[in-house]
Amino acid sequence: MRMISPRPATRFILIGTQHGENVGAAARAMKTMGFTDLALVSPHDPKVLHRHKVIQRSSGAKDILKNAKVFSSLEEAVDDRNVVCGTGMPFDMYQKRTERKYVEPRVFFDKLVQNSEREEQEIRLALIFGSEQTGMEESDMDKCNALLGIPTNPTFGSLNLAAAVQLVSYDWRIAMGGHGSYEDIC
Repeated sequence: MRMISPRPATRFILIGTQHGENVGAAARAMKTMGFTDLALVSPHDPKVLHRHKVIQRSSGAKDILKNAKVFSSLEEAVDDRNVVCGTGMPFDMYQKRTERKYVEPRVFFDKLVQNSEREEQEIRLALIFGSEQTGMEESDMDKCNALLGIPTNPTFGSLNLAAAVQLVSYDWRIAMGGHGSYEDIC
């Protein structure tokens, strides 16, 4: 199993979240995969990180919420990142979108790790998730080096925000070498 060294600095960025419980569930998903850097950009509720329901929903990831950063713009949140990935659906069920190229997360992450190892370049990755209602805005997508699309049902591809964070964080963790398998533990 390969392990990247040094460990990439990975920031999960949630833009304009409307449902606080999704922030808590996303924090839990991150912690499950070993990630700790959560950033919110212009959340609907500026006090979301301190809400009781959000803390409850984080189910043991209160430290992620406590250390989360809140930014007023995406530019600020990605300022220290050298790889910026947006997430979304290659098709949108509800609105017309500019046609863009999406890459499956695991395919992109495998190439990113290979390039990083070959070029001996440190990875400072931003993984961006748009609001529950509209996803990422076109102007936010323009700031990304890549757009990641989780292969879903073409007629109903909408994932819950925390579920999307879980899937992307899992693929990234595996690309970095994982945590070992159950065979190693049991």
